[in-house]
Amino acid sequence: MEYKIYRIADRTQIDQCELFAIDQYLWNSLQTPKAYGRAGYIDGQGIYVEMTCEECDPKRLCNKDKELVYKDSALEAFFAFPEGEMSIEKQCIYINFEMNANGALYAEKGYTRENRTLISDVYYQEADCRAKIESDRWCVSVLIPEALLGEITSLEKLKAGQRFYCNFYKISEDDKIQHFGCYSPIESEEPNFHLPICFAKAVIADV
Repeated sequence: MEYKIYRIADRTQIDQCELFAIDQYLWNSLQTPKAYGRAGYIDGQGIYVEMTCEECDPKRLCNKDKELVYKDSALEAFFAFPEGEMSIEKQCIYINFEMNANGALYAEKGYTRENRTLISDVYYQEADCRAKIESDRWCVSVLIPEALLGEITSLEKLKAGQRFYCNFYKISEDDKIQHFGCYSPIESEEPNFHLPICFAKAVIADV
């Protein structure tokens, strides 16, 4: 499985990018809302992601960044940057950006599920997370800042042909609506999105 992240001039061109579907629901999910999105790379800015979930009145108690939005109803984008090919024996750094329908963002970096570090306040501002709620769906947009990518990898910027890994999720850990949806299937007996070895390959491509 490979997802092409097309180079675009600005956010208005996101509709030219490849659509991904979050349609793999795991771990006895109580709901399976339809969710999908697109990701594009804007030179000098970073990876821009727009995601949509066809879900009426999503749970959205969190109003501030750094709150645990996955306990609401959340859409998430994860990106991993191994040195060379992904290997189960070798840890790699990855980032997780998690958003609810209020536009609250929870974002971290690290090598494992435990001992992760919140990204800096500067990157939270640059991420510019936005949300919109409609009658039958909600949408979010976020920018993965290029400066953050440069900080956690050896890349000054992403070039055409650059390869890394990604996954996209729809989640709620609320017992009444609990669900775990993903783009690239996760192989785990217990709920765990923090398994880069299960991410899809991603590649920067020209439109």
